[in-house]
Amino acid sequence: MIFAAQIYALTEKHWPARWILLLTGALVPLIFAPFFIWPLAYALPIVFWWLTAQQNPREAFLRGWFFGIGFFGTGVSWVYASMRTVETPVAISLVLTAAFCVAMGLLFALQAWLPAKVRRRYCNDAPLHWMLFPLLWLAFEGVRTTLFTGMPWLLWGTLATDNWLRGWLPVTGVFGVSFLLLFGAALLWQWRYRVKALMPTAFAAGFLVLSWGVGFALTDRHYTQPSLSQPMPVAAVQGNTDQSIKWDTQILNEILSIHLALTDRETEAALVLWAETAIPTFPDAVPGFIQVLEQRAVARDQAIISGLPLRGEGRVYYNGIKAWGNGAGEYRKQHLVPFGEYLPLQSVLQGLIAFFDLPMSGFTPGPTGQAAMTMQYAGTELKLAPLICYEAAYPNLSRQQALDSDVLIVISNDAWFGGSLAPEQHLQITRARTIENQRPMVRATQNGISVILDEHGQVLARAPQFVQATVSGEILPRNGITPFQRLGSWPVMLLTVLLSALGLFWTLRTARR
Repeated sequence: MIFAAQIYALTEKHWPARWILLLTGALVPLIFAPFFIWPLAYALPIVFWWLTAQQNPREAFLRGWFFGIGFFGTGVSWVYASMRTVETPVAISLVLTAAFCVAMGLLFALQAWLPAKVRRRYCNDAPLHWMLFPLLWLAFEGVRTTLFTGMPWLLWGTLATDNWLRGWLPVTGVFGVSFLLLFGAALLWQWRYRVKALMPTAFAAGFLVLSWGVGFALTDRHYTQPSLSQPMPVAAVQGNTDQSIKWDTQILNEILSIHLALTDRETEAALVLWAETAIPTFPDAVPGFIQVLEQRAVARDQAIISGLPLRGEGRVYYNGIKAWGNGAGEYRKQHLVPFGEYLPLQSVLQGLIAFFDLPMSGFTPGPTGQAAMTMQYAGTELKLAPLICYEAAYPNLSRQQALDSDVLIVISNDAWFGGSLAPEQHLQITRARTIENQRPMVRATQNGISVILDEHGQVLARAPQFVQATVSGEILPRNGITPFQRLGSWPVMLLTVLLSALGLFWTLRTARR
């Protein structure tokens, strides 16, 4: 009891509380892959609210900022790894990564400042209704997904891939699961004040039991149906090309030969998927190779699909996907990564740092509403929903792509991230997209993690990282529409707005009494 009192007294002081929040934010990656310590999804928001809710606006802002710096400092520490991959000097990489984390941390600073400001200005410092805090967190997840180019990494609901809550993903999407987790955390936070009161205790317990119980009941529920009467053999090729030499024209033929040799192992696969820019040049630059690729695909009755740069009109270039053999169509990446695929403020920044002066860093976003890619198998035309790398992190973009499709295909180049947490985090994110859309997925990456997933996001086959490999298995293509595909994230966001208005109304009503 004495120790607990000392800890509580410590949190009343500004700097100790800030450092506690920095550490709390730094623990966030433990919730997600590869750690999966999901109970922290309830504990960490409680610490955040506990140490910010009753502060003045300035102190709430600073405490939230410290939490945000910890959140992004460990959660996206792979930003540093990606810079070092292209030999950006250590000092510059550290400064830029720190600047990025400090800037992104402002989102949590604003999240903590806003209720403090409202409480002081409109509520005469009366406590805000507890319901506002999880709803504000959820709203800022939405902001983070869309602001500027978006940063939909470590969304709270992503943790559902490996527990009973995954049953909610095809119904509500990842934001719906975020709502359940954050609302549950807020109930636990408030319950400590009224632990002896029957109704609050029953409500908190009932909400948690229903969240997990209904999720469990929905886990094996199918909203889609098979497109074929039999499974289809598929394979993903992992060429393991080092990022530092990938665009070296002197080893282009070696890179292409490696991918052909790996594909030769998978003669029974109906679909063979290569990684993002596995062909690191335009198709018209290697016409002989493209002809060989087409001939082999036709001879084996295969669809071979690869990532590669594509030309547009004039000096317009796209990060794209193209199919040969039994496959047809192209796709141009819509959501580009700033500084990796295009350069904001290009006239100012070009050449400033080696990291910004990359081959193929001048891509143009592809148009919306592109036609699905297709392939033939067993006399049936199957529609393929393509996503390139970071696009799989966007729930609504993935949803739009997956509508009226049978299989999700994802290509990525996670060689940027080395041995950081990013590849495991990225895989978990793509698994969430598979569950939301209830389609099987083939995922090919440059150096891992290449996988084949069923419609429930379960890994059917997986290649190890940092090796040349193929991963093969069987999937059952599916068609139909999940509730999330039909409605998107709008019901959750609308509920957030309505409950926020209700919580603010209750707060103002209490303050005026």
